[in-house]
Amino acid sequence: MLEVGIMFLPAIPAYLWMWPNVQGTSVLVAQLVSYAYILAGTLLIGRRRWSWDELGLNRKGLGLSLACGLVLLSGRLLVILSVQWGGRPPHYTPLALLGQVLYYIGVVGLVEELLFRGLIYRALEEWLSVRWAIWGSTLGFMLWHVFGHGPLIAAATFVIGLVFALLRWRGGGILGLIVLHGLWDLQAVLLVADSNAQVLSWGRPEIPHPAWMLVGLALMVLVPVYLWVIHPRISWKRA
Repeated sequence: MLEVGIMFLPAIPAYLWMWPNVQGTSVLVAQLVSYAYILAGTLLIGRRRWSWDELGLNRKGLGLSLACGLVLLSGRLLVILSVQWGGRPPHYTPLALLGQVLYYIGVVGLVEELLFRGLIYRALEEWLSVRWAIWGSTLGFMLWHVFGHGPLIAAATFVIGLVFALLRWRGGGILGLIVLHGLWDLQAVLLVADSNAQVLSWGRPEIPHPAWMLVGLALMVLVPVYLWVIHPRISWKRA
């Protein structure tokens, strides 16, 4: 964990400076450089101590992650569609859409899951306990997003990070989480315009379909309840 902290120290001032000062295509370049740096550091630290399997790069829990991910994505889709947003989501050409898919699954999903649910989770689990691994990796995931996205997004990130950590715990791997993470980000990018953040800052947005909102929230709450309460009982009965 000390090595992980040292890895992040030089990135913190650069990260704080980048968001208000870098614009346009330079943002993508800066993000790719940042992710390359984090990926290299994660692999350097992680592979000196653990195998790929111990870092979560295995097929364990793949079906569980994808099944729970489908429920999560369906629930959030209903929540998004229930709200009257102020702006339209961006339009992408097929080639640009392919680029978004590769970026969010092959870069963002891969690097962030390998760092938080791979390296940090594994280090905390071995050093302290599974409980510390779940909450510690979730807290780190939230802090990763708070500076560039604000406290509201950070709070939402804490919740979804906790669900991802529970999937890591119950499933044992991160391959499914890499795909789920990428799809989770893609859903927001494709369906919600950047200007819609202003709608939330103005106060309560208009919700023309409250029933969709309630069903969507219920589906999203169902996943952590299932992982925490129901799934271990099913596994025990099968065993």
